[in-house]
Amino acid sequence: MEIFKIAGLAVLALGGVILLRAYRPEMALQLSLGTGVVLFAYALTEIGAVQQVIEGITGRYGLGSQQIKLIFKVFGMAYVAQFAAEACRDAGESAIASKVELVGRVMIVAAALPAVFSVLDLLSGLLGGV
Repeated sequence: MEIFKIAGLAVLALGGVILLRAYRPEMALQLSLGTGVVLFAYALTEIGAVQQVIEGITGRYGLGSQQIKLIFKVFGMAYVAQFAAEACRDAGESAIASKVELVGRVMIVAAALPAVFSVLDLLSGLLGGV
């Protein structure tokens, strides 16, 4: 199973980071960030399979591709912001991490606004244009 490979890589990297942190803290940070990038890249390769399943579901239930694109965009923003924030925390910069999370949330809200307005228009039409 792939999860064992991922967990093994993470545990090995953790051991390396702990050992390096005592002698070369700057190298420990680089190992930690490098491992995070490798794990994130692996997660991106798995998104293709998830996308195929979701496209099958949307075809089956008649959902539009715009809604699916929005969902992927929002999930992508959330994961990238979380990854960047955790990397900042690993480097000891919690203030920057908080700002990255804030910007990520604002971007998600901005991306979702067109969908919110579409739902409001639909509700308005159903209620007779109140």
